[in-house]
Amino acid sequence: MQLLRTLFKRRLSVLLAGGFLFSFLLTAGVQVERTGTCRGLLTIGLSALLTVPAALLLRALFDLGWKRRTGEDTARPLHVRTVFICLTACYIPMYLILFPGSFAYDVPFQLKQVFTGVYSSHHPLLHTLFMGKLVQMGAFFGQVNIGAAIYTLLQILLLSKCFSRCIESIEKQSGTRAGIAAFFFYALYPLHMLMASNATKDTLFGASFALALCLIMQKMRMGVNNRENGRMILAILCSILLRNNAVYAFLAWAVLGMFCLKEEPRRIPLAVLMSTLLAMFTGACISQVMNAADGDIVEMLAVPIQQVARVRLNRPEVLSESELEAIDAAMPNRAWEKYDPTISDPVKFEMNSDAIRSDPKRYIRLYLSVLTKAPDECVNAFLMLTHGFLYPYQRYSVSGYYLQTEISDKYYDGWWKGERIRDMSRFPKLRQAIAWRFGAQGAMQWPIGYLFNMGVIIWLVLYLVLRQMYQGSRGMAFTALLPVLLLCTFLLGPCMAGRYVYPFVCILPVMAQRSRRELSMNSQQPDGGNEL
Repeated sequence: MQLLRTLFKRRLSVLLAGGFLFSFLLTAGVQVERTGTCRGLLTIGLSALLTVPAALLLRALFDLGWKRRTGEDTARPLHVRTVFICLTACYIPMYLILFPGSFAYDVPFQLKQVFTGVYSSHHPLLHTLFMGKLVQMGAFFGQVNIGAAIYTLLQILLLSKCFSRCIESIEKQSGTRAGIAAFFFYALYPLHMLMASNATKDTLFGASFALALCLIMQKMRMGVNNRENGRMILAILCSILLRNNAVYAFLAWAVLGMFCLKEEPRRIPLAVLMSTLLAMFTGACISQVMNAADGDIVEMLAVPIQQVARVRLNRPEVLSESELEAIDAAMPNRAWEKYDPTISDPVKFEMNSDAIRSDPKRYIRLYLSVLTKAPDECVNAFLMLTHGFLYPYQRYSVSGYYLQTEISDKYYDGWWKGERIRDMSRFPKLRQAIAWRFGAQGAMQWPIGYLFNMGVIIWLVLYLVLRQMYQGSRGMAFTALLPVLLLCTFLLGPCMAGRYVYPFVCILPVMAQRSRRELSMNSQQPDGGNEL
């Protein structure tokens, strides 16, 4: 009886929390998209009214998974090498269309570090060195485009390798049919094909994070042998070394797990913690060897920068003279006038980080004062910056492309005098069509747009997280928190774009799988535990 009461409380809490969460995101997202602002009391009131209907809908959707047949899986097991070859074959056509690949976003800044020998930890050094050295090698032999093409091809192979191992793990946990479904998703979902040839750190990070999460789930469900344990450690190591913010998600999850889990499952967050510390040590060693400068502090302050700039622009009357002076010192030349609600870069690039470093307590007090004096403007600044992630938008309103598929040339400032990476597409007309339909505002076109809609993808991830908390064991429910912690780090970023959502696309098959044992156990639970 105690077990049933605990189960009932947990499921009821998950349903009500999930119902309120989706209701809040819906009501806030509609207001922000239509008016650019969100009325706090109205949003909370409507969310409260919609919580119970949304919870009932969630319960109905969760229960669908219980009623699936759990008969014997007679499909033939997948062969990892065959899966790897097939995935690579699916990504090669886009490689030829985008040849030698898409080198945009931060790539020129990373290449500049390699060609000049002046490194910074602002971008992950592992990715900077891996990509930059191959491009530099091509330039040394007078074929910079060949060096770029070799990097893109190796990235495709690594992506296929990670996904093939994910499929192998899913098959072990949930059966061959689940593995086949994951294979078709990784092979045919258009964003995988586009990102496979996109030379941004998010591609390899998304694949390594998906593999790490999948192996953590496998270990939580059934334990792993030494080889798979080594793969988990390597996947965590690569995830952290390929994206600086990943360390916070893994570290927080591991520390929480040490307190929330008991007995045998507690060893898993301990292993994750050790892997995270190893990754941090490795990253520090690479920075020391390359004599890399620390990243600019303002890169961690995208949300506060947006909030302070918005208040300075729209509500200067609430600020004191000393606060106005502090803002103008940190944002010289009236940089706050460049405030763009959808991206922090215009103001961030003008920030005087030395002013913040010289008196951090002053700026902490300033930020707290701004939050207190204009909470509505601060909330709206945050929602405008992040609503692309939190709401299935009807119109992609973020400044810049959803996904850049070109080769950027505007960030070269004289650091390389030789031939630059250029478009050598085997199918130039197709490349132009893809750049519009998938890369720019065309990502909103029906029905293509909803395959790429960031809000839809994040809502699906949140649904799968809640489903795992509702149906899964304590350990699996806790494991589902890891993607949520990673999402929190992305919400503090400078903007919402397609490459930022890619890691969450990669984990969809991982989160969607259900082991036959869990389905069997759930199907035996009494209906009384499901009542709202």
